[in-house]
Amino acid sequence: MQSIFKDQITDKFLFVIQRVELALDRTAGVADCDDLLRSPDGVDLYDATCMRIQTIGETLKQIDSETKEKLLINYPEIPWRKVFAMRNIISHEYLSVDPEIITDIIKHNLPPLLVVLHRIMEDLNAGKHDAVFG
Repeated sequence: MQSIFKDQITDKFLFVIQRVELALDRTAGVADCDDLLRSPDGVDLYDATCMRIQTIGETLKQIDSETKEKLLINYPEIPWRKVFAMRNIISHEYLSVDPEIITDIIKHNLPPLLVVLHRIMEDLNAGKHDAVFG
């Protein structure tokens, strides 16, 4: 049972890593929030990026809940509650979604998140957090 649960959590981390990498790849040419708002293609990219940030937050929130808040806490360099909160804002407070904040997340928050996600995966593969799954 422990192995199946750990595999499910690992799969969720892989999903999040893919979403972060896709968001970073697709927005590599974005210099500022105007790049996301001045054309129909930019607005489409903005909408898609918001959806990716939303799914990143939702999946990480699920991981935190399913691991009874015992896994992500080991990586305090990421403000996990803020990640979850942004998911809630995008999901429920549509008028509060600020393109400048989304651009800031893309440029300043997603790259370090990706580094930590890869470290978590390395730690999971090394068995570092097996007690969480036991």
